[in-house]
Amino acid sequence: MKVTYGRKGVSADHPLAVAAGLKVLENGGNAFDASIAVSAVLSVVHPFSGGLGGDGFILALSNNEIIAYNGSGRSPSGFNAEEYMAKKPLRGPLTVTIPGLVEMWGYIVEEYGTKDLRDLLKPAISLAENGFYADRALGAAVSRYRGELEAFEEWKKLYGSVETGSLVRNRGLANVLRRISSRGWDEFYYGRVAEDLVSGLEKQGVGISLEDLMDHEGLEVEPLKLDLGSRVLYELPPNSQGISTLQMISALHELEIDKYGFNDLRRIDAWSEPTKKIYTFRDRNIGDPEAMTIDPRGFVKYNSIKTEAAGSERLSDRDTTFFVVDDGENLVGFIQSLFYPFGSGVTTLGIVMQNRGSGFSYEKGLPNTPSPRKRPLHTLSILMVDDHERNSIYMIGCAGGDYRPQIHTRIYENIFVYNMSLGEALAAPRFIYTDLSKGSRVIIEEGLGEYRSSLGIEAQVIKGQRSTGLVNAARRDRTKGYTEFAPDTRGTAISIAI
Repeated sequence: MKVTYGRKGVSADHPLAVAAGLKVLENGGNAFDASIAVSAVLSVVHPFSGGLGGDGFILALSNNEIIAYNGSGRSPSGFNAEEYMAKKPLRGPLTVTIPGLVEMWGYIVEEYGTKDLRDLLKPAISLAENGFYADRALGAAVSRYRGELEAFEEWKKLYGSVETGSLVRNRGLANVLRRISSRGWDEFYYGRVAEDLVSGLEKQGVGISLEDLMDHEGLEVEPLKLDLGSRVLYELPPNSQGISTLQMISALHELEIDKYGFNDLRRIDAWSEPTKKIYTFRDRNIGDPEAMTIDPRGFVKYNSIKTEAAGSERLSDRDTTFFVVDDGENLVGFIQSLFYPFGSGVTTLGIVMQNRGSGFSYEKGLPNTPSPRKRPLHTLSILMVDDHERNSIYMIGCAGGDYRPQIHTRIYENIFVYNMSLGEALAAPRFIYTDLSKGSRVIIEEGLGEYRSSLGIEAQVIKGQRSTGLVNAARRDRTKGYTEFAPDTRGTAISIAI
């Protein structure tokens, strides 16, 4: 585990993104500035996990103020909910929602930034224009999903033949980034780029209008809070699934699952019922805040949950890239996504569009029932822990889709129950329930020992260690004045501190 220490630093899923962020920090920019540079480079070099066609969220600490922003988009005005309910698509034009990432860049620059977008986007523009060599994560993503995506002609032209080590160029994306850098973030929503984006998407069957882009606004939000006495936990509110993380960590203590040792695999059985209950609550009650009938602040504890029968279940694969940046004063957790790897597959202007619309429910009468101009339930979330005993702040996030609350909980319990260091907590073998509303099937990484369920739970031992999430995390030690950065060795992440 490559853990690094310093007053400033970056932990992210690609070395070129880390380098871009560090350069901003070294040139006097703050963590918010650096986060845009990292985000933009990741959009180029890891186009399967996030980009200009997707959404983003941030959870940050700045001058002891907690900042949370929801950069997710709504379904377009021409979205056909009845057709969606009938066809139940996972990719394609019916799943495209308005991308919110670029607007979030604008929010960050205008509210907290110190640098111009021209400077922050230069590394990403250069990589898109001149090319970069595909890492194993990109090569593996193309190989795995090529069969699903080669029907999308623009995607196929850009990425269909990419293998690990291929030189990849995306001049269309470079042109879009160049226009944003020279004309401002709103070029993406109001300018020529917006017009061309709508035209390209309409030709591929997306029911989008220019007004849909012009009307998009992200949201400054108040994070959900779980007070555990010596620790205070923060997560993103709906339409994020962040509430599920807090409910799981609450269950860890309320149900005394924390009494089991790390190698006592009875704890896997103990998680079956609460996992089922928490995800059922999510699927019945969480969605666009404007459509919800509950106040999520009253449901952050496990004992507050009331559930009904679960509905249909769909799971997303690893969908996301999360990174963390610290400049010694500002600590920023940043997550961006296309939902499924390469999103909807629909591609125009070199931009792969997200399929976040496939996160809508297939049932009527729920907060997450599909309709035009509505935000779907979002799997993106970030966990921040203010630990008073250790006088430390932890920022934890991951790629993990629907499994994210479980992954956050594994990292939390490794640190605060099993007393692992940050690096040990990320490296330790994990287990994840994969049939969320049933709690009867689990994947277990090698190294946890032999598991025999007393509940008849089906278990699969996995070797690759990529199905249980890819985590990046940081711990700021407020007593000693440094930050510890930890990347997940299951993927391609690195951390560098200065």
